[in-house]
Amino acid sequence: MSISIKGIILAGGSGSRLWPLSRQQLPKQFLKLSGAASMLSATIGRLSPLVAKDDVWVVTGESHATGEAFSELEGLNQIMEPCGRNTAPAIAVAAALMQDLSGDDPIMVVLPADHIVADKDAFQACLNKAVEVAQGDRLVTFGIVPTQPETGFGYIQAEASGQGDIQNVLRFVEKPDLENAQRMLDDGNYYWNSGMFVWKASVILEEVEKYIPEMTALLNGMRARWNGGELWQEVVRDSFDKMPDVSIDYGIMEKSQRVSLVPADIGWSDVGSWDAVHEIAEHDVNGNDISGNVLAIDCHNTLLRSERSLIAAIGIDDIIAVETPDAILLCRAGESQRVREIVDSLKLGKERYHLEHVTVRRPWGSYTVLEGRADGYQIKRLEVQPGARLSMQAHQHRSEHWVVVAGTATVTCGELVKTVAKNESAYISIGETHRLENRGKIPLHLIEVQVGDYLGEDDIERFEDIYGRT
Repeated sequence: MSISIKGIILAGGSGSRLWPLSRQQLPKQFLKLSGAASMLSATIGRLSPLVAKDDVWVVTGESHATGEAFSELEGLNQIMEPCGRNTAPAIAVAAALMQDLSGDDPIMVVLPADHIVADKDAFQACLNKAVEVAQGDRLVTFGIVPTQPETGFGYIQAEASGQGDIQNVLRFVEKPDLENAQRMLDDGNYYWNSGMFVWKASVILEEVEKYIPEMTALLNGMRARWNGGELWQEVVRDSFDKMPDVSIDYGIMEKSQRVSLVPADIGWSDVGSWDAVHEIAEHDVNGNDISGNVLAIDCHNTLLRSERSLIAAIGIDDIIAVETPDAILLCRAGESQRVREIVDSLKLGKERYHLEHVTVRRPWGSYTVLEGRADGYQIKRLEVQPGARLSMQAHQHRSEHWVVVAGTATVTCGELVKTVAKNESAYISIGETHRLENRGKIPLHLIEVQVGDYLGEDDIERFEDIYGRT
């Protein structure tokens, strides 16, 4: 009898330690950090051929799925979270859905979307072992064979003797200091906690009921609603915020007596910092990882990455420099875990450096902020794809002036619909209902000047605009 296997990809993180390339609206799992594919696409690809793409489900934030990450998620099965509630609720909802949508009890392969696995063959071998063990009602985790005394990962202690390549888990260990990390490395029965799991849907739900009963009560109510005819995504949108905020490690794995471990030597990295990016990258003869518009002279062991501007470096060692069109990160190698402190500080201000890039992709095209943000005005360059349109909207605190520089715009202002050609303009007064469309066959380019309050009440209307909702 064939086994039903579902891939569950967790893609809801913020990736703050890879700022400024990773932003809240487009975090690292949707970026191309190593190779031609995004981290999400690479994660889905390494499941094949055991798990077909149609059997893969991506759990992600609703703001990602409807926002700038839409192109990476297009065509994939999605479970959209209206808010963040950590990994245990995400996995529990996915398990219940997999049972109810398929009508059976599938095995779930749960993977983070933002990890790199260099050895796909070794990963596939571990995955096949894990699936076999999971059929015996075990919770299986991948334990990464450690290569150094790492203080940035949690550890898993396994029994010294196991059945072949499978070991029983004794305990989970929080991130250690260097002395304890070295002791665990010397012991040989400790593994890095990868956050990759394999289990039956029924088994993980049994453990949720045992250790997080309040979550089961909420989940049962949700299942009754969608099995009663309501759209399951609407039920998730309505109820998910009531779920307890708890990780699968803390809520289940650290307590369960049914955990087995597959030792995994698979070329794994969680790419949790720019130092980790530097470690996995190809280096030149001086140990530099250079990409983009960079000129480096007599530099050693540096990561220099430019998105637009020239980075010219002379005689520097052990430095990380990452340039995007609106921000530059500089730090010493070995200090990049502290980038999260930068993001935390940015969240306290009024600027949007932690939220989005200067150029933001949307389902209808893209916009680029050219000037101003919170100074009572803003200038943008908009590109609207052929056949696309923005939502009908009105702004109570600002006016807009559109100047077409390429293509032809169709502009709705109240009851009036007019065509605006190249070198012509349209003025949208405060409070006027309006819509922008491109009915032509070539991209529409225009300059938008907003005058008035950009931050505040208009942000609610702008949310509908940038997500293309009608």
